[in-house]
Amino acid sequence: MAVTANSGVAMKMKSRRGSYLLETTVLGGAIGLSLLAAMPAFGQTVQNQKAAGADQLAQKKEQALQLDTITISPNIQNQAAIDAMASTSVITQQQLDRIQATTAADIFRSTPGVHASLNGDDPATSINIRGLQEYGRVAVTIDGARQDYWRVGHGSGSFYIDPEMLKQVTVIRGPVSNAYGSGGIGGLVAFETKDAGDFLRDDETWALSEKLRYESNGNGWMTSTVGAYRLNPNFDVIGNINYRDSDAYKNGDGDVVRWTGERVVSGLGKITIRPADGHEVKLGFQRQKYNDIMTGSSGSTSSTLSRYNAETIVSIYTGNYTYKPDDNPFWDLSVNAYYSDTDNDQYQVWPKASIGKTRYYDVSTAGFRAYNSSRFETAAMSHTLTYGVDYYKMRGESDTDNFGNGEQQAYGGVIQWQGDYQKWLELIGALRYDGYRLDGTTKATNVLPSEDVSVDGNRVSPRFSVGVTPWDGVQFYGLYSQGYRVPHMQDMFRQNGAHGSGYEPNLLLKPEVATSYEFGVNLRQDGILDAGDQVRAKLNLFHTDVKNYINTVKTGSVTTSENVGDARLRGVELEGTYDNWWGYVNLAASYTDAEMKDGVYKGESLSNTPLNNLSATLGLKAFEEKLVYGVEYESIGKVNRALTTGGVKVYPRVDLVNVFANWQVTDNVKLDFGVDNLFNKAYTDAQTGWATSTDIEQAKGRTFKIAITGRIGG
Repeated sequence: MAVTANSGVAMKMKSRRGSYLLETTVLGGAIGLSLLAAMPAFGQTVQNQKAAGADQLAQKKEQALQLDTITISPNIQNQAAIDAMASTSVITQQQLDRIQATTAADIFRSTPGVHASLNGDDPATSINIRGLQEYGRVAVTIDGARQDYWRVGHGSGSFYIDPEMLKQVTVIRGPVSNAYGSGGIGGLVAFETKDAGDFLRDDETWALSEKLRYESNGNGWMTSTVGAYRLNPNFDVIGNINYRDSDAYKNGDGDVVRWTGERVVSGLGKITIRPADGHEVKLGFQRQKYNDIMTGSSGSTSSTLSRYNAETIVSIYTGNYTYKPDDNPFWDLSVNAYYSDTDNDQYQVWPKASIGKTRYYDVSTAGFRAYNSSRFETAAMSHTLTYGVDYYKMRGESDTDNFGNGEQQAYGGVIQWQGDYQKWLELIGALRYDGYRLDGTTKATNVLPSEDVSVDGNRVSPRFSVGVTPWDGVQFYGLYSQGYRVPHMQDMFRQNGAHGSGYEPNLLLKPEVATSYEFGVNLRQDGILDAGDQVRAKLNLFHTDVKNYINTVKTGSVTTSENVGDARLRGVELEGTYDNWWGYVNLAASYTDAEMKDGVYKGESLSNTPLNNLSATLGLKAFEEKLVYGVEYESIGKVNRALTTGGVKVYPRVDLVNVFANWQVTDNVKLDFGVDNLFNKAYTDAQTGWATSTDIEQAKGRTFKIAITGRIGG
């Protein structure tokens, strides 16, 4: 690692934009696309609407087993999650509809090894995978665009997403996910938004849907409009607009959790063009706007915490190009370019002495990724050679005095060979190169002025996997992988106030290196108890060591980030489904032990200790699967967590029960009903919030949800 300093050169910070892009620029565009999609309807009668009940039923059966869903995988190929030689999960559109998620945290409650946390007063979400989170340890993408937003202290490594925009979510656990870019030693969470090809039925050229949902706890209303139009097989367009408004919710004791109301407006537009055989271009944009009362970064109780009236605007622009000709196995090209920007403006409203103070955060990321796969065969073995490069530049700016202003660049390349021998042996070998450069400013002292500084470094990380299929539908695999996370700008350049003490930058931080060993079993069996049933299951054991683990350390009156030693994460994850004509059973469970392996803190649990979760869902089917109803059980394990204000807080085990019913009344009308926290349990999520004694950490009490969706098309 090299460190250079240019004395006397003032740090060049980008000037803050004078104003945001007009909200109507993007949201208006999405409305326009929705109207464009619906225009043919105004010239047609109801008699021209075409039913697609059989197609819809077939699609429903096809999606019934989420582990069979084709998605991205650690081998940089699209394949079913059940076939991936790694710990991979998929949340499908069907599952999203059942959950009726209000926030991103709701999405992952049945995903092993994953926990998404957020404060009740802030829709920004932070994801923990196997005990690793914050500052890029978990890579998050939306349609391939990295989400790198952070702010001072407890908003580190968060992102914004409206669940109504989504069609699917994929989770890859462990450093094996670095095939998709730099930094994600904990794993990857890839969100995919709605697409016209999935929304339109085969015999439709246009369609328009409207959803209206009500939630009892907080008196929350949501409306979602989706419109799509297919000009011909080579051109389609989709637009989506969502609006949500809610008051403060109540906890399980019936007490109002103050400051938890919010207003959200979101939208997207996406165009797909197929100019020639094998070629496809997708252009997309998204816009999200959040208004809420947000907690500040000082104090330890609800009466002393600073409160800010916050407005957050997220803008994402994506372009994707794929080339996969049917007659040339040497080309399977995917190119993705993106720009993502998150602006957060805050106006202080509490305490009284500070009313009127303002602050802002602006984080943007621009990048691209280009990969190609070439396939060929020799004797009894088939080969796939995948190679590519990726790059991103992240900028962070704020007018607060303890934000790591600066710029971070990361670039990398990967080459991977995959061989399959007679359908019983699968081998993967890969090398990934990562390089980085950070630019920021040192802290001025009484003796020396601040200076512009640059820090850089690089590394090669290997990966090897072997899978054996001794019997049809049963695969055993072993995996060795390494990942590389560079110090974040906030780790390295943050300075001034923190918990009442001075915060010092640390230019000597070393990158984190994760080394992981995994062993797993993939089970795919049909006709176990009768001819029509299906069983899918994934069991995975892992052991990961993180060298040079970075954490915040306070010594006397000085707080800084340090490499505190090596961390060790060990555990087991299970995910399975049994599906039959009468219903299905889903089971997800995880156990993780995450602690410091050596150093001063040897034996202590990581500050983001993961929860040990168990989730079981029983769903019953009726009326040719048009009605699906059932019950979900969640058990969130006990955990002791160190408080930022000192001491340890014990979070007891929580057992929750949710019920749901989804009824496809007709081909074009659907009703969704659910009750979350059926028995009105009062509890606090151990990984939500600040680990203080604030009331905003208290979870929602019993919540009734009901939604109706109407659809027309032709």
